[in-house]
Amino acid sequence: MPTPLNVRRHFLSWERPLLPQAARWLSGDWAGQGPLDLSGTLVVVPTRQSGRRLREALAELAAERSSAVLAPQVVLPEDLVEAGSGADVASRLAAQLAWAETIMTVEPEDFRAVFPVDPPARNFNWAVRLATQMQRLQAALGENGLRMGDVVRRAGEGLPETERWTQLAAMEKHCDAQLASRGWREPQAARIVAARASVIPEGITRIVLVATPDPLPLAITVLGEWARLLPVEVVVFAPASETGTFDEWGRPCEGSWGQRPLALTDFAAQVHLCADAAHQAALVTSLARRYEGAEGVLAVGLGDGEIAPVLAGSLRTAGVAVFDPGGRSRRGDRLHALLSALAALVKEPSFETMQTLARCPDFLVWLDHRAGGGLSLAQVLKELDKLHTWHLPTSVDAALAYGEKWPAARAAMQGAQALRSLLTTGEFPGNASAVLTEIFEARRMADDSEFVESAEVWMDLLREAGVICSEFPDLSTTEWWELGLAQFGESIRFEPRPTGAVDLLGWLELLWENAPHLVVAGLNDGRVPETVVGDPFLPEGLRGRLGLKTNEGRFARDAYLLAALAASRRDKGRLDILLGKMSAAGDPLRPSRLLLLCAEADLPERVAELFRPVEASRTAPSWRRAWPLVPPVVPPPERVSVTAFRDYLWCPFRFYLKHAFKFETVDPFKSELDALDFGILCHAALEEMGRTPALRDCTDPAELKKFLLGQVDRHSRARFGAELTLPLMVQLESARQRLARAAEVQAEQRAAGWVIEHVERKFELILGAVTVSAKIDRIERHTESGAWRVIDYKTSDTGVAPRAAHVRNARREERAPDWARFMIGDKELVWTDLQLPLYLAALTAEFGPGIGAGYFNLPKAVGETALVVWEGYDEAWRTAAMRCAEGVVAGVTAGSFWPPTEVAPRDEDDVFAGFFHQGTAASVAWRGQP
Repeated sequence: MPTPLNVRRHFLSWERPLLPQAARWLSGDWAGQGPLDLSGTLVVVPTRQSGRRLREALAELAAERSSAVLAPQVVLPEDLVEAGSGADVASRLAAQLAWAETIMTVEPEDFRAVFPVDPPARNFNWAVRLATQMQRLQAALGENGLRMGDVVRRAGEGLPETERWTQLAAMEKHCDAQLASRGWREPQAARIVAARASVIPEGITRIVLVATPDPLPLAITVLGEWARLLPVEVVVFAPASETGTFDEWGRPCEGSWGQRPLALTDFAAQVHLCADAAHQAALVTSLARRYEGAEGVLAVGLGDGEIAPVLAGSLRTAGVAVFDPGGRSRRGDRLHALLSALAALVKEPSFETMQTLARCPDFLVWLDHRAGGGLSLAQVLKELDKLHTWHLPTSVDAALAYGEKWPAARAAMQGAQALRSLLTTGEFPGNASAVLTEIFEARRMADDSEFVESAEVWMDLLREAGVICSEFPDLSTTEWWELGLAQFGESIRFEPRPTGAVDLLGWLELLWENAPHLVVAGLNDGRVPETVVGDPFLPEGLRGRLGLKTNEGRFARDAYLLAALAASRRDKGRLDILLGKMSAAGDPLRPSRLLLLCAEADLPERVAELFRPVEASRTAPSWRRAWPLVPPVVPPPERVSVTAFRDYLWCPFRFYLKHAFKFETVDPFKSELDALDFGILCHAALEEMGRTPALRDCTDPAELKKFLLGQVDRHSRARFGAELTLPLMVQLESARQRLARAAEVQAEQRAAGWVIEHVERKFELILGAVTVSAKIDRIERHTESGAWRVIDYKTSDTGVAPRAAHVRNARREERAPDWARFMIGDKELVWTDLQLPLYLAALTAEFGPGIGAGYFNLPKAVGETALVVWEGYDEAWRTAAMRCAEGVVAGVTAGSFWPPTEVAPRDEDDVFAGFFHQGTAASVAWRGQP
């Protein structure tokens, strides 16, 4: 369509900032007599932020003359082609469902150009994903007022995928029919019709397109039609000498800007190559610190949106307020977290989903209200953790079977069940609305503006779903939740702008920023200029034939934008350009091709500068600990277990955390038995065998095996119920195999004369001011010799000899205390555990000094199952062991828990490793006795 004659261009010098010039140009010959009346003017700007800035600039201009302004109607190009919200226009959600229905209805055999390969699972989720892709394709075509049925005609002869587009057009027609049968029009089709029949808003006498170098093609069509009735003025931010480099609508011409050299005052001083986003953030922060108040002086533009979170965090840490005019996704809202947990509970009432819900503060507040107040929320979470780690329940119903032991956890589970009952009763969205009413009914939320705004958005989505759900009756409640939650998460929340904030501006908003110092970060290829690569439906060549935005057009637009930003700060101001060598995901990045637009003689120098090696550590702040762990100093324990001696010998500080401070760790992702759990299960079966008189004298492996396997099954059912996860089933089978072999070894030991006399024998041993307690797995006597021995069951993956488990060879630069070292023959040894020696010390008075000790090993390799006795344990060993035990007790009694042992980071026994980054001593501010 030829450009109407009454479209006129005006050029504003780019040697001065755009914003004040645009405001003054719009005010025309207004002399300040009366208000500045622009109410009859329709102004088209590229972004909402630029519209806000323009209204502010007009208000300031009027205030300079002690007057006011009747603001113009400021819109975006997209606003010119909106179809409105008429009752006959399908919502985005309704159109998505119609597409999904179409995709599920058509036969793939009839649309092989679209479905060359059948999907692995032709289900609702697959259909919704493909429906979303179809909607994106419709939106892309709609940029120029096209639909799928227009592509073959518009592309002309030689279209290589004619058959594919013909089939896509047929599917689109089928989707239109699905919507029409329900009384709706497809939204993209309605948008195109509305654009072609658009009417100039009432009261508008003047139309101005201001500094919008990349409007939608369909918006240009609308303006072209309006230009038949009213003059349309196009304001271009460039000197009049650039007239030939822009088309009639102010768009940069590809031929003029595609090869135009980028003029920078000092390329090496203005362009900064950085290693990554953190490096760029550090540079921007250092620049911001130079200004007492950065607002209005420093502006930050982002070519790459991935940098925004890192940059915002760095600036806030430095005390600089930050504002993102683009808003943020509601996926980070607390309401989204609650809704996600409720959606998961609808889909599957597993114990894991209930735990997720229980960690939502709003659920816990409701739970306390439901209990009448006084419910300890900390106790709720503590009991849920304990129930999870002990019973590993698969569902809430399974967990409730153990509820009597965990009353606070039971209250949470019953609350979750009550909410799920509401969620699954009736139809969506009524049940979704009912559950939120139940949770928030007793609370006053009016003062929480962020929550109220999010709640209103969610309720609008529910109302929309309520209108259309009767038209799609086959969707389950779970599917409705997934659809609604996806749209809620995609919605954008705009926060109020903090006073004195630095704006993090998008690339297309930078023309409208008049701060003298502009920093543009993330100027990497693919980001600026934006590049679309590998589109499965619209390759670059086809986009050009259809009149859609192309990579070449974006390149020209971005080349102009960068040139204008540089020119407007060349005399007064400063432009800094930052680019990274690596993305947040660790992928290599290329410099923007715009930076390589230069004279041929300058190209080698620029290439050398842009591709040189760079290290982030050169300017990025080094890692530092945010805060040290400051554990309270509590009295040393007066009672410890035998196994605690191993902890003290390993690391005194970890002993303190575990046995004095009672510091516990919880694994929220635990899904199988840990080593302790596995040992408890096997020990329980072996204990029952030792307690059964008839089995003490049994030498029949088959009978012992039957009994032990039966006990494993009984104990596993009592602890884990009938529903077992796959990891549990595998572990229980491992336990059965180990115990089956243990039955054979037990039969051999009984046949050799050893009989079990005591099982789980308790004892206490007084050492100084500490009472040592323990339970011995079993004590047995030899029927012929009368000898006694202590046996401890070991279910570790690898069998171990008693001596190797208790001592190690001294190292060249040994740091163990003197009382932990001793000599056996000519070899110096160091104690690492005192379990069996303390057993023997406690039983010597009763069974004599000749009592022996050993391990009953039940390792993963069942063929290595064996009873291993500590040979050669004599008086020298007993003396050394007691000396070491007394040394440990003295250290515990004196509160000597520092310095810690620097444990290897990958030590599997270190349950506290997550607290001690880069060393234990450096991570802790210990205030106790050294």
